[in-house]
Amino acid sequence: MTTDQLMTVLAAGSIGAVVAAGLARLRLSAPPSVLMRTNVNGKQVPAVLGGPLTVAGASALACVAVAAAAGWQPARIAETGVAAAAVVAVMGIAGGRDDRRGDERARGFKGHLAALRDRRVTGGLLKVVAGALAGGMAGLLVFEAAADVVACMLLVALGANTVNLFDRAPGRAGKVYLVVAVPLLVLGDPGWAVAAAGATGALIACMPLDLDQRGMLGDAGANPLGALMGLGLALSTGTTGRWLSVAALLAVNLAAERWSFSHIIGSRRWLRTLDEIGRK
Repeated sequence: MTTDQLMTVLAAGSIGAVVAAGLARLRLSAPPSVLMRTNVNGKQVPAVLGGPLTVAGASALACVAVAAAAGWQPARIAETGVAAAAVVAVMGIAGGRDDRRGDERARGFKGHLAALRDRRVTGGLLKVVAGALAGGMAGLLVFEAAADVVACMLLVALGANTVNLFDRAPGRAGKVYLVVAVPLLVLGDPGWAVAAAGATGALIACMPLDLDQRGMLGDAGANPLGALMGLGLALSTGTTGRWLSVAALLAVNLAAERWSFSHIIGSRRWLRTLDEIGRK
């Protein structure tokens, strides 16, 4: 990454953080009752941070587009920016719809497929389909080989579901995203880094609210972040790396069908220590 690209990433991240902080305060001042959730500690917390995060990410992308039109070369991320905007928008809408549906009994792939056999379409299944469609669209924009398009589709869908799986305790989903996204921002595809900077800055601004149990990301926040993460893996790795990433994310999703990640984290001291960083 060049100095100019780094400056662009920092500027986009700052815009995302400022916009998200302002919008989050507005949402928390009068949260809708339909978005109130009981968290892991038994506290009523509004799942309203997803909207500010996605809008802030889109606002940063819009500023990047303006800078590109003005002739700033590092902001010219072309198809990558459109692909990032698409996956964030689609998964933000799908996640927001699921947040308003409320909690569902059907959980995991097995639960969603069982509901489908009973002729019930769950919000989780709709999000999987939305993730695949968004990932396919993004793949067609940034890749030419069919295998790479398929890998991108899977990474976006699995990434969205993976981050959402960890949205069970304050700040946990955001930390999982940052563990993967920060190395990608530094070492991965520079165009993706510019495109993802706004949403990442927005997450950093919203993290204190999440950690303090004043707000939750909800599906409208966790799913777009995971989809963006999946797109970053697709763009920043070669063919072998993409399919290894698909295998890793699939393994995480399948493991969640059998084991509780919260139990695993709580039973291992080093994981529990990382999980509790930033919480009061």
